[in-house]
Amino acid sequence: MDLTTFTEEIELIAGAGDADDAFDLMRRLLRSGQTGWAVAVRRGVSGGKLDAEALLESGRKARRQAMEAREQARRELRAATRDLIRHGGGNVITRGARELARFI
Repeated sequence: MDLTTFTEEIELIAGAGDADDAFDLMRRLLRSGQTGWAVAVRRGVSGGKLDAEALLESGRKARRQAMEAREQARRELRAATRDLIRHGGGNVITRGARELARFI
């Protein structure tokens, strides 16, 4: 499940769902190997009752983590591209890195 689908499901369940809906989402996440998100959804159910705010917070946290990971990957790609341009010589890979640098 991608991040957009996950957050949409979280919002739907928090708005009009119940604990069973949250457990269903948790099981689907576990089947797809997304254990971290499944645990976050499970924490949104306490005593058999849905805690909508905790569930929404898990969606917000997943979004923040994804944005931070994207930003870190972009920084690392920029650093690697700069290094390749500076020290790569005049080969085809370096020329490709120069073209890539315009977009990152």
